[in-house]
Amino acid sequence: MTGHPVSILPLAEEEIREAFLWYFERSPLAADAFRSEVFAAIDKVAADPTMWPAEDENVHYYVLRRFPYTVHYEFDAATVTVLAIAHHRRRPGYWTDRSIV
Repeated sequence: MTGHPVSILPLAEEEIREAFLWYFERSPLAADAFRSEVFAAIDKVAADPTMWPAEDENVHYYVLRRFPYTVHYEFDAATVTVLAIAHHRRRPGYWTDRSIV
């Protein structure tokens, strides 16, 4: 399904891992659902990165439906780069220095 290769920044990978573990402590089923939704969102973004709105000129975002997280990403002709998997209650824009463009 992936149209563009995807690169996930190490800090974004850590955010996925931390959220998965938080959900897993409460419910393994919720943790699996979270992981599935995050990776399905990344697949959708990779298939057509222009489909979701931009926060600014370079950074786009995809809001998860079942969990309070947003996937922030950049893309160019070759690659989609996931910058953050940000919880909605975390300080807005904390991840903006991760931009690679």
